Amino acid sequence: MTSKKTVLNFSKAFEELEGITRWFDSQEQLDLDKGLKQFERGLELASELKKKLSEVENKVEEIKKKFADPL
Repeated sequence: MTSKKTVLNFSKAFEELEGITRWFDSQEQLDLDKGLKQFERGLELASELKKKLSEVENKVEEIKKKFADPL
């Protein structure tokens, strides 16, 4: 679980989420308990990644406004 103090490494988190997806795709007989834990972790990662993307989008907009040509 990612704490608020932990800086999200976007690439590593995305890679972990892809790994979870591959794990689900590779299972012929799914272990329900492990699948539930993987599902929960995947949702945690997806939420953190979405939050980080939103922060980056906001920063990009701020930068664009800062350098926009005033008319």
